[in-house]
Amino acid sequence: MSRPKSIFSAELANKAQADLDALDHHGVIRKLKAIVAASKHSIETVAEVLDVAAETVWRWAKTYTTEGLEGLYPKPRRAKSSKLSPAQKEQVLAWIDESKTPEGKEVHWTLERLRQAIIDHFGVTLGINTLWVWLRKENRKPKVPRPRHYRGDSASQEAFKKTPDSAEGNS
Repeated sequence: MSRPKSIFSAELANKAQADLDALDHHGVIRKLKAIVAASKHSIETVAEVLDVAAETVWRWAKTYTTEGLEGLYPKPRRAKSSKLSPAQKEQVLAWIDESKTPEGKEVHWTLERLRQAIIDHFGVTLGINTLWVWLRKENRKPKVPRPRHYRGDSASQEAFKKTPDSAEGNS
């Protein structure tokens, strides 16, 4: 079933061109140019040039006809709500600041340990990346252990730390 091409008229193209000249929003300009071009060329050709589906160009024209210029602007979207309540977030931040588990034991927090503590205590599963992003926004950085070489001799390193003369470089 083919669609009628009556929606694309010279009048619609002239209106789109006038609005196009007064705009500076890139996404809306692109849509208006597509509407103008579709009055001179086939919808399939315009869609191919813009690398969108022909239905998308058709939808832009229909929205522009019914809602005008405002219909071509991107619609605001809601942010995804957090799985943790604000009280739970404060509690988790307190764990990190105090370096203690929910049970009160001393702990060296890593993202994986924190993730597991949240699952155990609140029953909420968060991803590692989600935790990392949230902690960054809260200006918290989990402590990362100092890297160790796999062939490093830990006994000689400890002996080196304990010898005051070797640290100064005296012979």
